[in-house]
Amino acid sequence: MVHHMFDVIVEKMREHITLSDDDIALLSTCLEVRKTRKSQLLVEPPYPANAEFFVTKGCLRHYFLDENGVEHTTAFAIEGWWMTDLQSFFTGAPSKYHVEAMEEGEVIKLRKEGREELFTKIPALNIYFRILYQNAIISQNERILNVLSTTADERYLRFIKKYPALENRVPQYLIASYLGITPEFLSKVKTRIAAKKS
Repeated sequence: MVHHMFDVIVEKMREHITLSDDDIALLSTCLEVRKTRKSQLLVEPPYPANAEFFVTKGCLRHYFLDENGVEHTTAFAIEGWWMTDLQSFFTGAPSKYHVEAMEEGEVIKLRKEGREELFTKIPALNIYFRILYQNAIISQNERILNVLSTTADERYLRFIKKYPALENRVPQYLIASYLGITPEFLSKVKTRIAAKKS
């Protein structure tokens, strides 16, 4: 019996590739549905990231700690998105990033060894994940450019466009962390933008 939660992931995959019923049955043997608690860590340094997580309900945060113990948020993943520490996942090296559940929710876990097996048996999945990783690289490059070459106001507006549902789901200090500014400065940015709209 294929778990109904897998419908969401199959639907997402079918946006890019064709999957047969046999493919889906095989895929489901390598997927695990996991409930997440608020603040639960799915990836935690220094342990290697041995799985990728597809969000079916909730929100994940990707962040690292600097040498002073300050958290720097680098990405969020909402429903329909994947997340892990990709560098650790690909290389087997100790993870440098944390992946944390921001809310109670549910993820679908795909372990590294399961993924490799699927790549052999369902060649179309190679294409699906290649598209995912290409998008991740593009997104990361855009983020670096944004941080280095745009104003805080522009970064905030881009954040709202990219994550329209997140504004009221995650604490403002984490949005500020993602934008590379202080919560106080974010407050000023929002006031300025609101003033321009009115």
